[in-house]
Amino acid sequence: MISAAATLLIVCGIGIGCVAAYPYFLYLRKIHGISFTASPKLATYPSVSIVVNAYQEGDLVRTRIEDIFHAAYPSDKITLYVVNDGADPATGDAAKKALKDSLMKSAVIEPKERIGKIKCQNMVISMITDEIIVFTDADITTEPDALAKLISRLQDPEIGAVCADLIPVGSSQNVTGSEGAYRSVYGKMCEYDSQLDATYNFNGPLIAFKKSAVPHIEETIGADDANLALTCIANGYRAIYAADAVAYELQPVSFRAQYRQKVRRADGLVNSTRLFGSACHEKRAVFWKHIFPRRRWMLLYSPVLFVVSAVLLLAGCFLWSLVYGTILILIGVVGLIFSIAKPDNLLSSFVLNQIYLIIGLAKRKNIQMWDRVEK
Repeated sequence: MISAAATLLIVCGIGIGCVAAYPYFLYLRKIHGISFTASPKLATYPSVSIVVNAYQEGDLVRTRIEDIFHAAYPSDKITLYVVNDGADPATGDAAKKALKDSLMKSAVIEPKERIGKIKCQNMVISMITDEIIVFTDADITTEPDALAKLISRLQDPEIGAVCADLIPVGSSQNVTGSEGAYRSVYGKMCEYDSQLDATYNFNGPLIAFKKSAVPHIEETIGADDANLALTCIANGYRAIYAADAVAYELQPVSFRAQYRQKVRRADGLVNSTRLFGSACHEKRAVFWKHIFPRRRWMLLYSPVLFVVSAVLLLAGCFLWSLVYGTILILIGVVGLIFSIAKPDNLLSSFVLNQIYLIIGLAKRKNIQMWDRVEK
């Protein structure tokens, strides 16, 4: 017969697991059948400054620049900056060659010492006089209308920042499949937040924002994209997700490389969430009272609670029976192996992302500069 102690541990384990999973179930219920908001048409095209962030990107930066040339946006309204952090010769040469015969206003900025992405962004923000700024990474391409759709969202005086939807592409089917499964839900969650008020889970590779909404990004702690969005919201503006502005992001060549990227991403989001824990603005009351606490729970508390739940369930099963405890361990091991071997499904993607968050919480490295991930 199962003992009272075993029963208590199992019940507590199930209860804590439900508490950990609550915000996920809430989102899954809310995003079911959600329709994406369409970007309005631009009546006039404002001047914009596009900043390509690059660190040892080599020839990828040339592809990104040429992709910007093909955007469905008047070239005389664009000023293009390429920031070659650390002055990598291959990246600098590729950028200058791509810009050589362009009629678009442009500049290549090359800090001799590596200073990190956010410091590069703040340096360029201080130089730019345009109200609308676009930050983009060198490892993406976009649909021709993506830029115009992002800018069109900023016509709303309430909106201060907007990011594009990302579709993963690359040579590794497992890596792109895993990221695709994750983003199939991630984008809908961000769209739901945006329709309620705002979202800070931004896609850093392509963001447009108003300089008046984000005059400076916190550069000592946190992720560049989350800090940008949270600064925007703390200043009283909405930060939203534009699902119809599509960009294609090149994924790491291996699961190991993706692991490094994801742990860094988790570390940044965790630190950004902690950094803005006490921020508020009365105009964005819905975000600070409802959306932010739900996201904070998912990032800071759910991963820990899932571990506690698993430990309690395991202890309860072993108290109940050595056989049941062993079976539970085997199920967990098989589940982990399956998640690693077949990451291109939603369940595996969820398990792996919880692991990334746990590692990010445990390490707390506040990674501001990182080695380039091979793509």
